[in-house]
Amino acid sequence: MDSNSLFLQRATAQGPDWHVSYPALAMASSTESIDERRKQIVVAAADDTNLRMVFFSSLGAILDFQAAWIELDSSARAWLAFTTRWNRWWLPDAETLGAIELKAQAPTDVRLAHRTIDGGPTNTSAFRRYLDVVEQHYRRDELIARVLFPRSGELMQPLNAALDIAIP
Repeated sequence: MDSNSLFLQRATAQGPDWHVSYPALAMASSTESIDERRKQIVVAAADDTNLRMVFFSSLGAILDFQAAWIELDSSARAWLAFTTRWNRWWLPDAETLGAIELKAQAPTDVRLAHRTIDGGPTNTSAFRRYLDVVEQHYRRDELIARVLFPRSGELMQPLNAALDIAIP
């Protein structure tokens, strides 16, 4: 099955600077109460020519994928159809949703950040500012904030109290 070969060839694993910049996004895909069924989060942008997707996996990886629409053959489009169906997608605006729907298919679970990306999806600086907006959304979630930013003097509480183990 070659459907994900373009992705495997082109996806770039982002390093520690991205993990430090986006800890809430990295946690959100593995926090069950935040994203039911522990969906992988895809923060994407697209225009008429290009597509960019950053995957925040439940295993902690951050994968950055960029391609021109003309590079996506039928097997790559089949893989893209799978990702639009089974992941939670963040898009900057309705125009991006329209571009993805026109070139592939619209994601089934989508959130809009209501912002534009100056220079399009390939402009990394503008794309990172957009990622910052999505990161702030997840930092406001009570469960994630409690883990990332515990109050002084308060011990971090586990996200799932059923996993508490008494230590003698």
